[in-house]
Amino acid sequence: MAKLNAAESIRGLACLAVVFSHLSLSFYPYLHHFSPDDRAHGSWDYFIHHSPFAFWYSGTAAVFVFFVLSGFVLSYAILRHQNVPKKVAEMAIKRYPRLAIPAFFSCILAWLALSYTHINSDLVNGWLQAYATQEISLQQAAYEGSIGAFLFAESGSNWVLWTMQIELFGSILLFILLLLYHYKKPLFYIASVVLPLCALWKAERFFLGMSSFVIGCYMYLYGRQIKPVLAWGMFLAGLYFAGAHNSSHAYHWLYKILGWRTYDYSNFFSGILIVYSILLCQQLSDVFDKKPLIYLGKLSFSIYLLHMMMIYLICIPAFNWFMALGFNYDLAVLCSVLICLSSVLLISDLYSRYVDTLSITVSNALAKWAMKS
Repeated sequence: MAKLNAAESIRGLACLAVVFSHLSLSFYPYLHHFSPDDRAHGSWDYFIHHSPFAFWYSGTAAVFVFFVLSGFVLSYAILRHQNVPKKVAEMAIKRYPRLAIPAFFSCILAWLALSYTHINSDLVNGWLQAYATQEISLQQAAYEGSIGAFLFAESGSNWVLWTMQIELFGSILLFILLLLYHYKKPLFYIASVVLPLCALWKAERFFLGMSSFVIGCYMYLYGRQIKPVLAWGMFLAGLYFAGAHNSSHAYHWLYKILGWRTYDYSNFFSGILIVYSILLCQQLSDVFDKKPLIYLGKLSFSIYLLHMMMIYLICIPAFNWFMALGFNYDLAVLCSVLICLSSVLLISDLYSRYVDTLSITVSNALAKWAMKS
């Protein structure tokens, strides 16, 4: 139980990292320094970018954590079942509606927010301005929330939905592998290498995402409990790799080896190290087995889907208001971010209770009907 609770907690904390990633891009883009035009607002954001302490706003590391966790948790749910083929079929039927229903409504809400409000985004960074000033149609939002994001990673209406393609295809890959593991283990080992390599035709990040699912599966199958000293070392190494940016001084040695791949591969390794160290060490699992963190994990999918809209609806107006009151830039950002985070948690709780729960009910009912047919 502690292990699964810890998995929930990791998901919740990773989701917060995604939120902080997008907030930093909105107000302190130098923390990422993706563009050569980004300039530091002060000495603190310059220091953090070039330090090994940038893990707390690493959205890319967070999504790799999601993928590894999905591989682990789906394997756990399927292989503990007495009838593995039946469980695979049931979960395969559930997977798309479970993801698509919350994603679809998040796109509709984003369309409503962007179409029927006109919020001045002149004071925020160009990244957030691009989101705030875009024009999307109801047709685009409905298409992306139901098909485009899942098949083609199209996510103009809700920028975070690019991960849904990897989440869906990674799940399908895992279902195939687990069937092979049940029937023909030698084929499982071959396919677990060959099938992710086939993903390279699309993109390297897609390949890394598919590989994360496979690694999560192997972690469940062959992972062994490790001693706390090793687990803490792996965990800290995972946090270090999570903070990687190609232009950061703290990762210059790694950039000499990996070049432009430093960012993606470091974040990929980070996801593996963090998940393994926590789930396969009882001491770390217990550390993360805390009710507030577990609750955050239960809200994580809703937070993930809604936070861009809430940054637009709440954070920008609050920031504009504080700046108009004469607050300095840093204080205005801090106050508006705190208000935004509170609002995100509140709306995500409601979304989880009604929309997320609806997706679970519908997917369960669909699987029950299909398995009887």
